[in-house]
Amino acid sequence: MILRTLRPVFVLFFVAVVVMAPGTRAESAQDAGAMISNLANQALQILGDKSIPSAKREAKFRVLFAQNFHIRSIGVFVLGRHWRLATPAQRKAYLDVFERFIVKTYTVRLSQYAGEKFEVVKAMGPDDRGVYLVDTVINRPDRAKISLSWTIRRAKAGLRVVDIVIENLSMAQTQREDFAAIIRKRGSIDGLIAALREKMKKLDKG
Repeated sequence: MILRTLRPVFVLFFVAVVVMAPGTRAESAQDAGAMISNLANQALQILGDKSIPSAKREAKFRVLFAQNFHIRSIGVFVLGRHWRLATPAQRKAYLDVFERFIVKTYTVRLSQYAGEKFEVVKAMGPDDRGVYLVDTVINRPDRAKISLSWTIRRAKAGLRVVDIVIENLSMAQTQREDFAAIIRKRGSIDGLIAALREKMKKLDKG
């Protein structure tokens, strides 16, 4: 299951529509492209720095992640219809463990590309839903390029990533399917929360 969770993936989010805060300017596609270029290069630099312990690299990446991803929207989308059924206490517990889990997932995934050259190919948007799309590649010497597409929305605090598609597979959609399967097996949202904690322990052990 964890291997499927780490598969690349990208899908548009249809939850928690993020509106522009009054008095702020509308970002352009160029702004979105610059944001992703800065984010990706910082992430690959952090995760590629083997001079510091992995726990410290992950902590640095978590700060960067929180600053650039719309964690709540991603978490709500991934939980799907079960979000509506959750109690306030379950929602809080889920979002807390989800943030830590997704940071761990992205850390493992992106660490594979640390040290490679990152390039923005094309930036588009916003469309009529306020969505920006940024197409990028990771250039690897003597190996095939890796394609990543970033879906971005504007939040009150600025542009935020809501999904990444790696080689035509959406991280968010894959996790949504995996989480639904876990809930079916475990029988509840509490079971999902417990399962995510178990997965993180396994990842920590390597």
